Amino acid sequence: MVQVGTVRVLVVDDSVVVRNRLVTLLSELAGVDVVGTASDVPEGVAVARRLVPDAVVLDVRMPGGDGVAVLEDIKARAPETVVVILTNYTGERHRARCIAAGADHFLDKSVNLDRLVDIFEDLASAARRGGEDAPL
Repeated sequence: MVQVGTVRVLVVDDSVVVRNRLVTLLSELAGVDVVGTASDVPEGVAVARRLVPDAVVLDVRMPGGDGVAVLEDIKARAPETVVVILTNYTGERHRARCIAAGADHFLDKSVNLDRLVDIFEDLASAARRGGEDAPL
């Protein structure tokens, strides 16, 4: 569940271009605050543990391991954290694995940025209402 106020977001992706684009995109949304970024699996785990964000945008394939390990660590420590997988690896095997590990959303980087915006607008709206009925 999202806390009252602003949705605090962590972006974890190995591409600096993608990370910067996501930070810009999400930072333009009212009620969304990008509080951190990470570029690989160990950094993603460490930053998520330190910041305990409300939501994470996470790639699956990154240096230093598998993004699913970041997802599993986040959900084990803070199951209420909304995790949005945003990846180019959109096959059913990857989707099933991420959903089984606790991903709340699984999106294709190349075609689902509008859906990503919708998700975060909904989360920010729920946060402004006090966190009740926060959509996943």
